[in-house]
Amino acid sequence: MVTRGVVFDLDDTLYLERDYVWSGFNHVATLVATSPADAGAIADWLWSRFEDGVRGDTFDRLLASHPDLATRVTAAPLIDAYRNHRPSISLLPGAAQLVERLRRSGTRLGILSDGPLASQVAKADALRLQEWFDPILLTESRQPQFRKPDTGGFEWIAATWDIPHEELAYLADNPSKDFVGPRRLGWRTVRIRVPGQLTFALDPVDDVHRPDVEVADLTAAGTLFR
Repeated sequence: MVTRGVVFDLDDTLYLERDYVWSGFNHVATLVATSPADAGAIADWLWSRFEDGVRGDTFDRLLASHPDLATRVTAAPLIDAYRNHRPSISLLPGAAQLVERLRRSGTRLGILSDGPLASQVAKADALRLQEWFDPILLTESRQPQFRKPDTGGFEWIAATWDIPHEELAYLADNPSKDFVGPRRLGWRTVRIRVPGQLTFALDPVDDVHRPDVEVADLTAAGTLFR
């Protein structure tokens, strides 16, 4: 079956999410620090917590461990600054080449990504994804049924393109939620498993969550769409 449309996840599929996290921590540290040395120390502290697996309350922990900082700022503006900053991130090796080749072949290209809307918009802008992809469907801007693992977003893209589900493919990284919806509809599903991804060590819990194909990088993914 010919693949007429390919949809990509964003985080840890087209770029490494840990690069975004580091970029955001550096931005926040620069905003709140009293000196360059202080900024470096704060960024290192935040990154150390991330490497330890801390998620969700990192800035609350920062303020609890830095009482002097807590007298000047609360967690809410730090979260806003993190989510709204222009990230310093870059495409994974092979991404631009794969996308350009697919586009030249006439394949439709789209994005479907979960995550806080401001962050996802900033990432898409930083990577200049608008030059290649249409639509860029950021599910936080839609109803809950558009978010993975539901099928709403995939159904919407298929209808927008007027392409049957069996002629579409989804490339993503996270077997806990990424492949259930599109597989249910008949899409081809491809897992990109690259060292450095936050989900790299995560295995599917069952066949429902398992992708059709797993590849080690985006260059290898290109061999699937000849």
